[in-house]
Amino acid sequence: MVGRILVVDPVPTNRMVLRAKLSLAHYEVSVVESVAQARAAFAANRYEVVLLCSTLICIRSTAPDCALSWMSDARAAHNMATAFVFMRTGPAADDKMCTLLDRCLRAGASDLLWRPFNEGVLLARIRSLMRDNAAPRDLHIQSAEGDLTPADNGREEGLKTLIFSTEIAPDEAAQPTTLDPSPIDAINQSRQAEDKICAVPLSTLMRPDARPSEPDVVVLLTRTKSVEHALSVMSQMRSRSHMHDVRIILSLQCPSPEQLARAYDLGAHDVVTDSTPIGELAPRIDNQARIACQLQRHKRAVREGLKQAMTDPLTGLHNRRYAAQKLRGMQRTCLSNNTNFAILAFDVDHFKGVNDRYGHAVGDIVLTSLAQTLRQNLRSGDLICRTGGEEFLVALPNAGQDEAAATADRLRKAVGAMDITVKAGLAPLHVTVSIGLSVQDGRVAIPDMLEQADRALYDAKSRGRNVVAIATAA
Repeated sequence: MVGRILVVDPVPTNRMVLRAKLSLAHYEVSVVESVAQARAAFAANRYEVVLLCSTLICIRSTAPDCALSWMSDARAAHNMATAFVFMRTGPAADDKMCTLLDRCLRAGASDLLWRPFNEGVLLARIRSLMRDNAAPRDLHIQSAEGDLTPADNGREEGLKTLIFSTEIAPDEAAQPTTLDPSPIDAINQSRQAEDKICAVPLSTLMRPDARPSEPDVVVLLTRTKSVEHALSVMSQMRSRSHMHDVRIILSLQCPSPEQLARAYDLGAHDVVTDSTPIGELAPRIDNQARIACQLQRHKRAVREGLKQAMTDPLTGLHNRRYAAQKLRGMQRTCLSNNTNFAILAFDVDHFKGVNDRYGHAVGDIVLTSLAQTLRQNLRSGDLICRTGGEEFLVALPNAGQDEAAATADRLRKAVGAMDITVKAGLAPLHVTVSIGLSVQDGRVAIPDMLEQADRALYDAKSRGRNVVAIATAA
């Protein structure tokens, strides 16, 4: 898919130059001159990157014609990750620029660049932002606003930003054993965040073994002109599995435009140079910390969603969907190891009578008590699922018929021995279960095996309930 870029700039020459450069790089480019036109263009199309002139930022960020206000509205209206990059003409190291940068980043922008652009660096930055937005978008973990770049200042409690410095001598690649705290102290003083930066040696972060805590943001400071070594270190860091989610800001001394472009292409989330003032570096660190925080929230939401999709909310057991996937895995293992596995289909006897007499609240207590009893009486590798209202399924890997029958009878007795409190002063409630058992060697299709277990369960019911019935292979 061709990447779509929207350029919003009131200066015709700027629009023409950017359209030409980006089109030669095979992007689909649209150009407009005002925020009002940008609103119309964004309503009709989806863009991966939006380049906006900073002159379109009003004094009041909430004004309808302010680029910051439109950026917030665009993310809220469209469920798509879009990188918003502001462009400014003027000196790169003045106080106004630092204030403007902080304002843009806090509003949710991805970056603030200043003209004139080096074409290679600009294209590399665009590739970096598109790549950064693509991974979470492909995993469907966009935020409700449609963009993973947070527009608020909320921070996760306990978020830590770790910083380390590498100092490479001209004739050696050895890392220093001590770190100069002066740049770290200066950055901390200019930041308002409570999570202060910690000095961590490079060797500590690059160790392959597990550490007590992983950083959320790493700022790689280089105070020598060993740019190539810094790029190599950063590339190695990005290749480590435990560093995949870490946000990396790379600081380089006197890099060439080609080296700056390579830094983005090698995986840096942001790049600064030795001419970058502390006042600009601090908001960039805070911005990456906010993004890390946002990503953590979304990943937790995804994990929780996956868990809920595979879990019965009442009992906390796995559900039928999870059981189908797990049973296929057990079947493959049996075929590979030439072993058997068993399926036990459970049904609570006369459960409708329990609900009718005591109410559904007591019925829920019966189900949760049954689930707890099954957990306590089975191995960690056994599968326990709730497959219906009062129906449960247990799968026993590496179990023959005799072992499975003994386990089923033990579970039947454990359930019958449960004392379920109905109401203070009343005698405890007791329930029983009927169990259908099917044992196979993996050569029978899972649906057929489940049907055999269900037929055996029906047989157990017909025999008076509170018994175990066994179905053998046909």
